[in-house]
Amino acid sequence: MRGRVSWGLGLLAGSSLTLPAVALAQEASGASSTRLDEIVVTAQKREESLQGTPISIAVLGTEDMEKRGISSLTDLGSGAVPSVRTAGTSGRPSSLIVTMRGISPGDVTQISRDPTVGVYLDGVYIGRAQGLGAEMLDLERMEILRGPQGTLFGRNAVGGAVSMVSKRPTGKLGLDLTAGIRNFNGRNVKAHLNLPEFAGFSIKVDGVWNKRDGWVKNSLEGASDWSAIDRRGARVSVLWQPAPNLEFLYSYDTSRDASTTGYAQISQLLPNAPALPPIFSVEDKRVRKGRAGVPMEPSLGKVSGHSLQASWDVSDNLTLRSISAYRKLSQEMFDNSGGLLQRYRPNEVFARMSYSDVHQDQFSQELQVLGTFDHLKFVLGGFYFEEDGDDVSFSPYTARFNGDGTGYTLLPVELGGPTYPERASEIHTRSKAIFGQATYTPPVLDERLHLTAGLRWTHDRKWGALTRRRGAVIDVPFKFESKRLDPAFTVAFDWTDTVNTYVRWGTAYRAGGANARSATFRSFAEEEVSTWEIGAKTELFDRRVRFNVAAYHIRYSDRQEDFLNPENPSNIDTMNTPGSSTIKGLEVDLTARVAPGLTLTGSYSFTDWKPVEILNPFSQKLELSGVGNTPKHSASAAIDYEFSPFDGATLATHLNAIYSGSYYTGGLSSPKTGSYFTLNGRVTLGDIDIGNGGAKLAFSLWGKNLTNREWEVFQLALGGTGLANVVTAYMNEPRTYGLEAKISF
Repeated sequence: MRGRVSWGLGLLAGSSLTLPAVALAQEASGASSTRLDEIVVTAQKREESLQGTPISIAVLGTEDMEKRGISSLTDLGSGAVPSVRTAGTSGRPSSLIVTMRGISPGDVTQISRDPTVGVYLDGVYIGRAQGLGAEMLDLERMEILRGPQGTLFGRNAVGGAVSMVSKRPTGKLGLDLTAGIRNFNGRNVKAHLNLPEFAGFSIKVDGVWNKRDGWVKNSLEGASDWSAIDRRGARVSVLWQPAPNLEFLYSYDTSRDASTTGYAQISQLLPNAPALPPIFSVEDKRVRKGRAGVPMEPSLGKVSGHSLQASWDVSDNLTLRSISAYRKLSQEMFDNSGGLLQRYRPNEVFARMSYSDVHQDQFSQELQVLGTFDHLKFVLGGFYFEEDGDDVSFSPYTARFNGDGTGYTLLPVELGGPTYPERASEIHTRSKAIFGQATYTPPVLDERLHLTAGLRWTHDRKWGALTRRRGAVIDVPFKFESKRLDPAFTVAFDWTDTVNTYVRWGTAYRAGGANARSATFRSFAEEEVSTWEIGAKTELFDRRVRFNVAAYHIRYSDRQEDFLNPENPSNIDTMNTPGSSTIKGLEVDLTARVAPGLTLTGSYSFTDWKPVEILNPFSQKLELSGVGNTPKHSASAAIDYEFSPFDGATLATHLNAIYSGSYYTGGLSSPKTGSYFTLNGRVTLGDIDIGNGGAKLAFSLWGKNLTNREWEVFQLALGGTGLANVVTAYMNEPRTYGLEAKISF
């Protein structure tokens, strides 16, 4: 039998599993194949062992992402990594809210507002939420750095960072080609081609395509259904190594996302809500057909980027690195569920369509100096980032009820006219930073003590203006500027070669900005987190069991809070809440090889917070506020078993379970989502020889949400004078399944 290590994450195994007895029995029989492979990460700007890095990190490798069906960041939305949540903003699959450790960005679709979790692709910071739902292109691994990363990753990483690392060109001829079909008329193709090295140049070409029909039917002829997927992308990477100690890696990537938004159901009525029109009803279960046929079309997003990475090993102890990048995006957004925003009245309009068009480009440059000596290792660097963006939005109504609410007529919709656009804004950002971090291992205590200190100086400038309102040209400017220092300190101790503990403290901040949905383009200041973290990283039973745990305490100051105008939900103000709030939590990760080819993995996250009182600028009343998109308890578990059923083939089975408690998505005034438990699986028959050239064939059958469970992904109460006084909800996907074939050589 052949065994293969799984890099999966999941639920902490229960006490009924007798791991010590299993491990000791295997050790006595010499079953060394059950040892876990080392996992390498770059969380501290250099390649290090996961176990030797004093940060709470979750790692998803290539195989694990394939087994779990993670092809974009949207697939982290169900809780595959319990401490992280991704969600499309108001059901929009291409503009993602990324939440970590209870720190959520709010309305991050605005170009004048920054995220709370830094997303990086091959070391390049991705500045906007738009485009994050794009299909991923052949990743080596995804590192999820939990907790503030203000020193090495900088601004807008108050919750943590997601670092995606692509596979590099190999310089050897090779091809992986995957094609698949799925329910909802889905099909996908992935191709990864490596060309032979020539004159020191190695080239790799990647292409992906993923398309699926929507699962909520739109009855209007010619209009798109809801929740359809149409994503494609390509990348070319060129690696040049003119000398053994010098290399340049150039990459160009482009992606196109023409998916449609989700369908907002009327999940319940609020107290004193008026009756619904006769053709509408409460949709407290997942629906397959919309309440009305309304104009809908795909939201078209295009993202592209160039990057050039250079690395020069000056000596055995010193390395110089440079990361230069330019990226741009355009994102049109169409959103229309045919729902009620205002109170139902005969002959009144409904089915508000939300249209926006965002354009952004960014340039970044990072320089690093890495040193490695007997008792000291360090990284020094400088960072520069500039961003320019603009957006427009328009929200016309597309239908009108008849006199008794038993029918409706469609209204003409034109992106133009005297009131177009409803609003428009522009933003310009310039940020520069100097950072450094050093780890000193004193020549005492058998060199088991490691002392780390880091500091980052940042100078941020932002300026922009609200340029249009209801078609009129206006000029409502704003400016933001901040200079600050973010320190971090870590004390780590190696009790043995496989048992390490650490205590870490650090700060991070999110830049201020302005709210383009505000009638006055209200500006807001930066927010800050200060976090204590204590953790242990262990490998037990001759490296057959990996057990990591981290506990943290966050002090969250000057949080940027959104307030919805009860008279007009298109009007949102953002203010810094006075004082600070606290978030406490626990993260546990387990991987166990209990037999050759058999791997159990588990992960658990506990997040606790207390609501705080804040003053609503619209009602002038105190109300409670708390964290969003974060369940108190969340966990996942997985089992992988791989063996050879016959010569020349391998059978790999994977089953994972995800549990999530309920959580708030639309503020404490909106209902919580429901808790849920879901199962996902994949079976692969692979390593089948199909030729003398070493070509291999594999077939995979997979399924997600195998029991077809239902839960709310997002809920928002539309309550207030003149509003519909209903709760709108976006539901999770129904059961999906498919078949894939893969050829590789």
